[in-house]
Amino acid sequence: MHTERFTGRAASYVTGRPTYPAALTEMLRDRDLLREGVADVGAGTGLFTRLLLDAGAHVDAVEPNPGMRAQLEAALTVDVQSGRLRVHAGTADATGLAGGSVGLVAAAQAAHWFTPGTAVPEFRRVLRAGGRALLVWNDWRGQAAGGGFTGAYAGVVGAYAAQVPSIEYGVPFAAIAQFLPGGFEHLTFPNPLTFTRERLHALVGSVSYLPAPGTPEQTRLLRHLDAAFERHAQGGVVMVSYVTHAFLGAP
Repeated sequence: MHTERFTGRAASYVTGRPTYPAALTEMLRDRDLLREGVADVGAGTGLFTRLLLDAGAHVDAVEPNPGMRAQLEAALTVDVQSGRLRVHAGTADATGLAGGSVGLVAAAQAAHWFTPGTAVPEFRRVLRAGGRALLVWNDWRGQAAGGGFTGAYAGVVGAYAAQVPSIEYGVPFAAIAQFLPGGFEHLTFPNPLTFTRERLHALVGSVSYLPAPGTPEQTRLLRHLDAAFERHAQGGVVMVSYVTHAFLGAP
């Protein structure tokens, strides 16, 4: 895992990153996937962790980055104190969890940083017999061709992401079978989200392959982003047409 990629971006991550749709929570409940505990690997600041807790799960959140982990613990202090949430300074390769301790391993907006050859054995180790893995991404790229603000956002991001060599992001469709070699299903959920100018600034500040907050490069990016916002905003907000991709299967 790239444990330092999000250093200095935790506050922006909390404010800007997209949430997940209620339909995803309903699917997890309907399939009884939460009853035996969940390992949320690459938990970040706890956006998906909160969804799991709200759905009634006991969660082991695994996050290697100290700043992100501190934000998670601060946001979910009550759950830590209640014992429903345990937080670990681990990685996808070495979670720190006991063997056979959870029924579901989940990774939301994170597995593209993992190496299948080392993550999959760790997933198998911590899962109970018959346990499942869930890989989730919020993605706007597939909708960018439809125009609107999502298309304009794609143009701005593309111009500045190109300055960062060897970027890794998005839904790694070709790699899913490596993470879930026992078979998987692909579920999609519409997840359109509205952004104020301030939240949009936080969103791009949270993205590891875009210029870091406070740099001259980010100042230029924000100027271009603001121009796109002004062209498309209605009532002080713009809409980004996210789709949530969920891959559920056997590692």
